[in-house]
Amino acid sequence: MLCGGISVIFFYVLPVTVLSGHRVDVDKVEGLVRQWAPLVWLSPEEKFMPSNVEEFLVNTNIADEHGSVLTGSKSPARFFQYNSKKVFLVPKRSLDSLKENYTSFLYGKSPKSYPPVPIYAVVTYCSNPASSEFPPDLLPTFHVTYWMFYPFNEGKDSCFLGKVPAPLIFSKCFGHYRKLGNHFGDWEHMSLSFSGHPYPDQLFLSVHDAGAYYAYQRNTNTFRFQAKMERKGVAQVPSYPEFIRLQGGHPVLFAAEGSHGLWSTPGDHEFIRVPKITDRTGFGAPWKTWGSIVFYHIGRSEMPAWMSFKGKWGNPKTKCILLKKFGLCEYTEGPRGLLRETNDFYC
Repeated sequence: MLCGGISVIFFYVLPVTVLSGHRVDVDKVEGLVRQWAPLVWLSPEEKFMPSNVEEFLVNTNIADEHGSVLTGSKSPARFFQYNSKKVFLVPKRSLDSLKENYTSFLYGKSPKSYPPVPIYAVVTYCSNPASSEFPPDLLPTFHVTYWMFYPFNEGKDSCFLGKVPAPLIFSKCFGHYRKLGNHFGDWEHMSLSFSGHPYPDQLFLSVHDAGAYYAYQRNTNTFRFQAKMERKGVAQVPSYPEFIRLQGGHPVLFAAEGSHGLWSTPGDHEFIRVPKITDRTGFGAPWKTWGSIVFYHIGRSEMPAWMSFKGKWGNPKTKCILLKKFGLCEYTEGPRGLLRETNDFYC
């Protein structure tokens, strides 16, 4: 919340709780979450940095699918009042004016700034299997999703011939470029699954509307590619690197320039072929996320009002090419919030 212009983050201290008749040492769980939190390298040319949710929300209104601001959307109860999937969060000022002002909240903050940019860890408990490393009443089976928030997602330059997307020929566009896929608000994430051990079994890496599962290899201390996750109707066909390596025990990830999609290696990653859309990653600013985690324990800690918001964290689609349903829009819809209908892991 904001108090007199100062951002205040409340941490819920839950040293011991009860789960399915067993004692759960929450401090130990949070220790593991910190221990395995990712090191995220932002792109060297990144302009739109991560930020905290509170600063973003005080600069937004709730609007309908046409972009019209809804009555009462500025009230503290707005997230409960508009409990619908067909509403959007839009900026109080125009996106063009915010983009022209490089000190606006739209550009976020460097991960090296102080106070540090938070990452939001949502912990879901499952059960308490036996473990040789820890007593079963202290280390449960649980999943954790590390959510990273950016105020703005910059789209990609795509080649067009007239109003039709066109492939590159010998790496050259013989038409003109248009920047597609911009949107206000951007959630990215990585998830881990723990099964009663002090190390995860699996890692899920989200890449835009797709993603991949990686299995932890204790003998090499790496995560190895296991399977793709593809959603029906999504045109993305990325090729995933085989390994996710660790540095100091932390998975090393790379956030793509502008779009912030997460990859496990630096370089160029093509994820849509026509029009050709590529993520570019590299060694820019390092984001050591374990130093600024805000914890939310599902069913164990109080959740902020914004977590119940069912609408889109961004603008409706505008300036679309051809038909809106194909998603070829200069401004596409913002993402859903943290609590979604489908999860990366299930109990």
